[in-house]
Amino acid sequence: MKHPVIPVHRMDAQTPLGIAFNYLEMTDEYDEILLNSNKHVAHRDDYYLFLFLEVATAVFTVDFEEIRLQGKSVFYIRPGQVHFASSFHKTKGWTLAIDSMLVENDYRSTFEGQFLTQKTIALDVAALMRIGETAHLLYTAMQAESTAFSNRIILNLANVFIGIIAECYASRLGNFRQNKSRSAFIAHQFKKLLSENFRTIKSPIQYAEKLNYSLSHLNESVKKDTGFPVSYWIHQQIVLEAKRLLCYTNMDVKEIAFSLGYEDQAYFSRLFSNMAGVPPNVFRRKFRE
Repeated sequence: MKHPVIPVHRMDAQTPLGIAFNYLEMTDEYDEILLNSNKHVAHRDDYYLFLFLEVATAVFTVDFEEIRLQGKSVFYIRPGQVHFASSFHKTKGWTLAIDSMLVENDYRSTFEGQFLTQKTIALDVAALMRIGETAHLLYTAMQAESTAFSNRIILNLANVFIGIIAECYASRLGNFRQNKSRSAFIAHQFKKLLSENFRTIKSPIQYAEKLNYSLSHLNESVKKDTGFPVSYWIHQQIVLEAKRLLCYTNMDVKEIAFSLGYEDQAYFSRLFSNMAGVPPNVFRRKFRE
C-alpha cells in the first residue's frame, strides 16, 4: 500500500483553545501498549510538544537521532519533525501540546533557531521548582470552571511553562541577546526563515534579501555561529526532508524531488549523494534492511 505522505497528528477537535496539557504516568507494563499504539509510528505533529519529566527512562527517535530522556528533564519537539516514541519505563511528567501560533515569538525563536536536533536538558533545583509549580497552576486553571478570563489565564500560564523551557535551552546555547552576539542573532533569523521556505527558496542571496542583509554579511554571520555557510544549511534542510520522505513514505525519488522544488531529478540525486554520501535509493534500502 502506498503512503504518499508522512502521517500528521493534528490538534484534536476537542481542544478548540489549541492547548492540551496532561499528566503522563507510565510503568513497565504500559511499554508494550505504547509500542503497539500509533505513537510508535513515525509521524509529524502540526503543533509543538513540550515534555517536563519528573521521573523518566524513555527513548524518542527524532529525525533519525535517538534521544534518551532520563531523570528530571525537559524536552520539546518542533512542528514538522518526524518522530516516534520507542519506549517509556517508569515515566512520570507533564506533556503540553500547543498550536505554534500561541507560543510567544521570543520563545519560538529559541526553539526554531537551533540548527541541529535538540537534546534533553536536566533541570537544576530552581528550574525544577519553578516549572513544577507552573505545571500545577496550569493544570488547575484548565480544570477550573470557565470564566471570561479563563482562556487568557490558561494561555499565559502555558507560555510561562514554555518560557522556563526556552530559558533552559537559551542558557545552554548561550543567549545571543545577553551575549550581544550579532552573528548568533542573524543565524537564528536565517534558520527560522529557512525552516519555513526551504521548499521554494534555494538561493542564498534570496535569503539575504529577505532578511535585509548583504549575502557576504549573512554568510559571514552564519559561518561564524555554526561553522558552515548559508548554502550548506539550505542543502542540509533539503536532504533532511528528503531522508524523511525516503524512509517513511513510498514516494519515488522523482516525486520526492518535485515535492522539494526540483524538476530535475538527476540534479536532486547528485545533491543528495553529495550531502548524504549515497544515492537516494541506496539510502532508502539501507534504512529498510
